[in-house]
Amino acid sequence: MLRTRCHAFFVILILAAAGAAAGTLEADLELMLSWFEGEFDNHLQVLEEEENPPEQPHEWIHSIFTRVELPAFGEHVFYVEQYTDGDPTKIYRNRIYTFVADDENEAIKLAIYSFADPAAFAGAHLEPAKLEGLTPGQLRTVPGCEVFWRRDGETRFIGYMEDGACRVDSERLGTTIIIDDDLVLTPDEIWIGDRATDVEGNWVFGNRAGIQHKLKRARLFDCWAAVRNGSDGEWSLERGLRLHDQGGRAAISTLGDSPRSFRLELEQRVYEGGGEVPVLKIALYEDGVEESLAYSWTDTDADRIGMNLRWAQGGCTAR
Repeated sequence: MLRTRCHAFFVILILAAAGAAAGTLEADLELMLSWFEGEFDNHLQVLEEEENPPEQPHEWIHSIFTRVELPAFGEHVFYVEQYTDGDPTKIYRNRIYTFVADDENEAIKLAIYSFADPAAFAGAHLEPAKLEGLTPGQLRTVPGCEVFWRRDGETRFIGYMEDGACRVDSERLGTTIIIDDDLVLTPDEIWIGDRATDVEGNWVFGNRAGIQHKLKRARLFDCWAAVRNGSDGEWSLERGLRLHDQGGRAAISTLGDSPRSFRLELEQRVYEGGGEVPVLKIALYEDGVEESLAYSWTDTDADRIGMNLRWAQGGCTAR
């Protein structure tokens, strides 16, 4: 009888531990997704490398991770869009991501789905109707290319691919490439270290030094800008400009016989001089001129910023 009771007691302990582990993994999943959602940009990394150029500078990339409702894919689904050079039209990747708690691997599993016609779904974070009715059978996913995430302490998650498992046939290169990735996610940053080689070990893409793209969370702002049209006294006004604070920019042009083109920029910078001083900066540039015509700055956590040059004005309010 004693042995039976002891056996039952240990069974209860094992089941309780398993339930606690599963609960912890589900809690980690919810926490991770709350950090993952948003927009991220490595503009500050690019600026730092312009001042101290490394052997291989990082590209300027912007990543958008937006939750979407696609029941056919599961409960936790994101539309992902990434672009380069601060230009939302230069999209180099858009995908559907799904996340599940993977008890077998004791990790959070991210599955990646690609579109047959990526251009048809560009901007779906702003027009979610583009995704309506989408099913996994309409997209492509490659077994072995899943990303696994594990919590590492209180302030970050580590992401990785199984070594050598992600193999993709590249039509452009006419060969199979092996993709690897290592990532870090915190409440305020995501570091992305994707890279690829061919089957003979030749480099295809990624940072050769193994240094990740270090993207910071971007705050979104609604902005406006107005520029006087030469001597006629009228103004060119643009409202509803969508900028972010990691190098967001928007164009505005004057009208009349001698039109001029400008851009409004919003960015976080770190100025040095008696210590590092992080600021939020708004600036106006004329196309073709390297230096700004004027700028103003404030604290990085400010909700409003603006400038007035008499003949040109602009301002931004955090969403």
